[in-house]
Amino acid sequence: MADINTIMLYVLVGAVFGVVYGLRRIYIVERKIDELDKRIANVLIRFRKKK
Repeated sequence: MADINTIMLYVLVGAVFGVVYGLRRIYIVERKIDELDKRIANVLIRFRKKK
């Protein structure tokens, strides 16, 4: 049977990978939000120029 240090190491490594994966997903979503925000701003600018 594995000793407690090995088990704790696996738990810690799993937690670190979980945090990294979560931060990566958040970064991807933030980039998409920024891209949509820029598109909306460009549409509004074009709409104001047409008036």
